[in-house]
Amino acid sequence: MELNVNREEILNGNIVKGLIKLALPLMLLNLINTLYSIVDTYFVAKIGELQVGAITLVSPITGCGIAFSFGLSAAGVAMIARSLGENNNEKANKIATHLIILAISLGIIITLTCVIFSSQFLGWLNTPSDIYEYTFDYYIAISFDYVFLFLLTIYQAIRQSSGDSKSGARINIIASLLNCVLDPLFIFVFKMGTFGAALATVLSKALMCPFVFKGLYDQSNPVSISFKDYKIDFKLMLNIIRVSIPASLGHLLSSFGFVLMSREIVSYGSIVMSGYGIGSSISSIFYIPVDTVGLSLPTYIGQNLGANNPKRAKQCYSSAIKIVLIISLVTIIIGLNTCKYFVFLFIKDASDELLKIAVEYASFCIATSFFMGWFNSLCGVFDGSTNTKISMVLSAARILFIRMPIVYLLARVTNLQYTGIWVSMIISNFITCSIGQILYFKYPWDKKAIKV
Repeated sequence: MELNVNREEILNGNIVKGLIKLALPLMLLNLINTLYSIVDTYFVAKIGELQVGAITLVSPITGCGIAFSFGLSAAGVAMIARSLGENNNEKANKIATHLIILAISLGIIITLTCVIFSSQFLGWLNTPSDIYEYTFDYYIAISFDYVFLFLLTIYQAIRQSSGDSKSGARINIIASLLNCVLDPLFIFVFKMGTFGAALATVLSKALMCPFVFKGLYDQSNPVSISFKDYKIDFKLMLNIIRVSIPASLGHLLSSFGFVLMSREIVSYGSIVMSGYGIGSSISSIFYIPVDTVGLSLPTYIGQNLGANNPKRAKQCYSSAIKIVLIISLVTIIIGLNTCKYFVFLFIKDASDELLKIAVEYASFCIATSFFMGWFNSLCGVFDGSTNTKISMVLSAARILFIRMPIVYLLARVTNLQYTGIWVSMIISNFITCSIGQILYFKYPWDKKAIKV
């Protein structure tokens, strides 16, 4: 089955079939990206339960940096897809070239910031003394991942915007396989512990970057880059930043919300943090199918709006929600009945306490899988139409302004303890999706878009 979709299929073909064709490689890509953290968790768990808590505590901080890659990716898919919808390949190539420049520049800046302020960040997280050394080692090494992560993410965005979601998946599959080989090598053979786990992740991506540039320079692809032909256009650069900032800020505020949530979780002890980390790894696997439907939407939304067909763009969203509903029902049935067994893949002799916490958190996450698919589909509409400020509001509100107040409220008025954090997740996801759906109907997203 040919999984790429061309311009004609996106503008005139069967929507459900096209979304599925585009989503399948993205599903595989998300699985591969999830494997990065899962492989780290799996091998680090072989060292001990506390080390799992160490890398889990760092994740929200690194997520704040990764937020900028999400913003650039959202801008890239929307702007390039719209240009292709207008049948303007020259503009698409120019945008792609400037995206790569921004990706490298931002990656360097974020790495320097993370390294320089490492002690302050870990201190602010109230990192427990029993895991501080493990946390610091992992944090320093993973801070050098941003440039390579940004390049792989933007490469995927450039390819996806033209209907090719396979190329990025292929690159990431190879990187993941490298990570699986390097992780045990650095952790156990070279005895580098959590530092080795992070180093394996960094190197696995870095080794793929030459192939990324080879693909980007290939002019046989619908979109290619050329630093020689497209000199820096500061007006275009500012336009990309203008589109990417709301999406980046939304993910940044969301990640910061997870930082606050981690501070709350770690207050219940390192074992609770480890259980949360394993539960997150398990639930992330089950989230993949529903997440990727929304991720395929910006290509369809952008190209159809570029071709001046807003009615079809709205049909794309309706089709996506139907797909999400079916997938989420299957996910819930399978996930709730199997998540317990996944814990033992990470820690064979998991304590009863760790098992209880991990399964409890994973079960809450899996039960809300429809809301995650719904949320991502709404963001796909707003990002694809370059109304990234709406996605920013939804992303920030979900964690920072809705979930965290509920977390603090439940902690003070109930005896739920850390379970109150899981309950707040269900409530905040429902409220956010309801707000997003109202905005979908009331806000003229199909008419208000940034000119590219």
